[in-house]
This record gives sequence, structure tokens and C-alpha cells, in this order.
Amino acid sequence: MTVGTALFAAGTAISAYGQMQTAKGFDKLGAAQMQAAEFNKSIRDRNARVAEREADLRERVGGREEVRFRKKFAKLQAQAETAFRKGGVVATTGTPLQVLMENASEGEEEVQLIKLETAGEATRLREQATNQRLAGEVALLEGGQQRMASSIRADSARFEAIASLFKAGGQIA
Repeated sequence: MTVGTALFAAGTAISAYGQMQTAKGFDKLGAAQMQAAEFNKSIRDRNARVAEREADLRERVGGREEVRFRKKFAKLQAQAETAFRKGGVVATTGTPLQVLMENASEGEEEVQLIKLETAGEATRLREQATNQRLAGEVALLEGGQQRMASSIRADSARFEAIASLFKAGGQIA
């Protein structure tokens, strides 16, 4: 074997080794990308759980707001009835009754607004939770695609290494 042939063989071997190391690097890159995607998904899932808890809390607070309003309103109505009676007016007939009924109607309208606002906010938070979960799934899919791309690049580097060895073998022989 001549010195030139030996150097050519050594160069080919080093090149093949470098390509194999490149392949290992791509494999590690793909694994790291997938690990990052799994981490991102876990964060999105946590954010979804937080949004769900906030929605539940909003519903509980809305229910308490409704109860609090009804209690305050009942006191207001009782005060109005008392004022009518103190004025010597029968509170259950005529104009006083109409005033009390109008107050009751406005009070019920306020209760319905509280319920609507509570339901709307809770729905928005639950939708946010759903979006977080979907974004987590997308991150996982993207991580899988990145891992696959890195795996393909790693396989390509391995094939190039093997091809260069076969090519060198053919030229040496």
C-alpha cells in the first residue's frame, strides 16, 4: 500500500467518523426538541388547569354576588314598604304596589345580568383552557416533526459515511 493510498484511506475513515458524529448530534438534537415540546405541553396543560379553576371560582363568586344582591334588595324592598306604611298608605295596592313591583322587576333584571356576566366570564376562561390544551398538543406535534426531521438528517449522515467508505474501498482496490 502506498503512502497516498494510506492517506486516502485514513482521510476517508476520518470523514466517515465525522459523519457518524454528525448523525449522533442530529439524534440528540431530535431528542432535545421532543423533550422541549413535552415540557411546553406540560406548561400548556398547567395553564389549562389554572383557567379551569378560575372559571369555577368565577362561577362561585357570581353565585355569591347574586345572593348578596338578593339580600340587599330584600332589605331595600322592606324599607320601601315600611316607608309607605309610615306614610299611612297601603303598600299592597295601587301606586305603592306598582312601585314595589317595578323595583322587583329591576332587581330581577340585575340578578339576570349578574348571572349572564358570570356565565360569560366562566365560558371565556374555559375556552382559554381548551385553547391552552390545543396549543400543547400542537407543540407536541411540532416536537415530533422536529425529531423526525433530525432523525432523517442523522440517517442521511450515516448513509453518506457508509457511501464514502464504499467509494474509498472501490478506489483503493
